Amino acid sequence: MRDPARAMRCWRWFGRSVVLIAACVLASGCVGPHAISHTRLKYNEVYRNTNDEQLLLNIVRLRYADSPVFIDLPNITSQFELSGRGAYSNGLDGSGPGRSNLGIGELTLRDSPTLSYHPRGGNEIAKALLTPLTAELPRVIQAGANMEQLFLMAVNDVNDVQNAARGTAMTPTVGDDNEDFRYVVGLLAALRNRNAVELSFKTTEEVESAEPIAVGEVNARDIFNAAKEKYVFHADAQKRLTVSHKQKGLVMSVRPEFVDSPELEELCRVLNLIPKQNYYKIKAEQSDESTPNQKIIPPSDTIYLNMRSILQIMTFLSKGVRVPEQHALCGIAPSTIGPDGVAFDWTRATEGLFCVNVHRYRPRYAECTVKYRGYWFSISLDDVTSRATLATLEILFALQESEGPPLGPQLTLPL
Repeated sequence: MRDPARAMRCWRWFGRSVVLIAACVLASGCVGPHAISHTRLKYNEVYRNTNDEQLLLNIVRLRYADSPVFIDLPNITSQFELSGRGAYSNGLDGSGPGRSNLGIGELTLRDSPTLSYHPRGGNEIAKALLTPLTAELPRVIQAGANMEQLFLMAVNDVNDVQNAARGTAMTPTVGDDNEDFRYVVGLLAALRNRNAVELSFKTTEEVESAEPIAVGEVNARDIFNAAKEKYVFHADAQKRLTVSHKQKGLVMSVRPEFVDSPELEELCRVLNLIPKQNYYKIKAEQSDESTPNQKIIPPSDTIYLNMRSILQIMTFLSKGVRVPEQHALCGIAPSTIGPDGVAFDWTRATEGLFCVNVHRYRPRYAECTVKYRGYWFSISLDDVTSRATLATLEILFALQESEGPPLGPQLTLPL
C-alpha cells in the first residue's frame, strides 16, 4: 500500500524543484536587457576616448618628427554566458528539509569580449593620409562645422593667400604666418554669420571653346553628341557659336541684398574676384577643372582652394603642441631657428584653433591625455575649440578612408 507521508514528501520536492527551475529561467530572461544596459554605453565611451587618444598621440608624434601609427578596432564581440545549478535535500540522509527550505541554487554570469585589431599600413594608410581633400569637403560646414576652423586646418591657400604653408612640413627650416589668411577667413565667416552667403551645389556653365565657331560648321549630330557629354552650344548676335560645359559643383551663392556689401567688396579685392556676382564657384586646385592658366587671368569668378591632405593637417596641428623646454634645447623636438638665433613660435599659426599642453605628471582635469617620451600631453577640459578641431579631423579622416575591406591582417584577442 502506498505510504501517504512519502507521497507528500515527493510532491513537496517536485514543487520546490519547479520553483528553482522557474527562478533560473526568469533570471536568464533578464540577462540580455541588463547586459546591454550595463555594457553598451561603456563600450561606446571607451571606444570614443581611445579614438581621441590615438589621434592626439599621432599628432604629438608628428611634433617630434616621428611616424604616426594607426590601429583600428573594427569588431568588438561580447558574449554573455549564464550558468546555474541547484540542489535540494529530500531528507533521505536523515537531515530532513525544513518546511521553508527551497534548496540551494547558484547563478553565474560571465562577459567574454573578443577584440579584433587591425593595424593599418601600406597603400591603405598612404591613400587616406596623402590624398588631398577635395573642395567639396566644405559641405561639412553645412553639417555644423565651423567655417573658420575648417579652413584654418584643411586649406593651404585661397587664391594664393597662404595659410602658413611651411607649417605642413615636419621639420620646417623657415618660419611662416597666416595673418592674411585669417583675415580672408574672417571675411568669409562674417558674411556667413550675417546669412549673406550660402555654400551649396549648383549646375554652372563654363566656356570651353577659345574662338567662336561658325554656325555652318556644326550639324545636328554635333549638337546631339555634345548634349550627351553635357556640352551646350550658344549663338551670339553674329550667329557664331560658343561651347560651354555644364557641371555641378560647389558654389558660394550671394544673397541679392549683400551683393554691394563692404565685406564682399573687400573679399573680392583680396582674392582678386569679379565684384557684384550672384555666386562664385569653389574649386580645388588639384581637380581637373582648374589649371594654372585659369588662375592667372584677373579677375576671376572662382575661389580656388589648395586643400591639404590628412597628413598635412595633422602635421600643421602638431605645431600647436607645446614640448618640454629640455626637449627643444637638446633637439629631441625639432625647432625652427630664425636669423636672430631664436626659435620660431609655431603656436601662433594654430592659435585659437588647436593647443596641446605638456605636463611632467598626469593632469587631473583634462579632456584627452596621452603619455609620450616621459611627459603627459593633454587638451584642456575647457578648450572647446581644440576638442572640436580633433572631432572635425576624425570626420575628415573617415571621409578619406577607402571603402574597401581592410587590406592588413587582423589581431584577435579573446579576453
